[in-house]
Amino acid sequence: MSIHLARKTAEELVARLGFEKPPIDVDKVARSLGLRVVRGNLGAGISGLLVRNADGAFVCVQETDSRARQRFTLGHEIGHHFLRHQFEAGAHVHVDRGNFISQRGPRASAGVDPKEIDANQFAAALLMPSRMLRKRATEIVGDGPLHDGDVAALADEFDVSEQAMTIRLTALGIL
Repeated sequence: MSIHLARKTAEELVARLGFEKPPIDVDKVARSLGLRVVRGNLGAGISGLLVRNADGAFVCVQETDSRARQRFTLGHEIGHHFLRHQFEAGAHVHVDRGNFISQRGPRASAGVDPKEIDANQFAAALLMPSRMLRKRATEIVGDGPLHDGDVAALADEFDVSEQAMTIRLTALGIL
C-alpha cells in the first residue's frame, strides 16, 4: 500500500462516518469498526497494541501517554486494523490460543517499515483530514502564512500534538 492510499482510505472513513468538524472522535471511529479500546499500563516503551482473537479485535493504548499521544496511537492502531495489516504474513506473534498481536519490530522505530509508515499516515489523515485542515487554516490566515501560534491553535482544535500538526501541515504543503 502507498502512503497516498493510506491517507485516502482514512479520509474516506472520516467522510463515511459523517464527521464535519474537528476534533475527530477517534474512540467512536474504533467502535464503528468493532474495535474495543482498552487503556492501561502497557509498560515502558509501548504506546499501543492491536490484538485480534476469536472474540474480536482490541486496541490497547498506554494510559500514561498524553491525550494527544493516546489519540494518535489509537488512530495508528485503527490504521493497522483498517488496512488489514494483522492478516498479512510476518510481524505477528501467536500467543495463547488464537491471539495475534501486531508488534513494532526493530525497523518500526527507524521509520522504514512500510506498515508503520502507512499506519502513521492513516492516523494523521484520520485525525487531521485535509479538507477540514485546509478549511480551518484558510479561515485563520486567509492566503497568508501560518505562524507558530496558528499551528498551536490548530493542534489544540484538532486535539493533536504540535509536532503532529506541523508534520501534517508540511505534508499537505500548507506550512
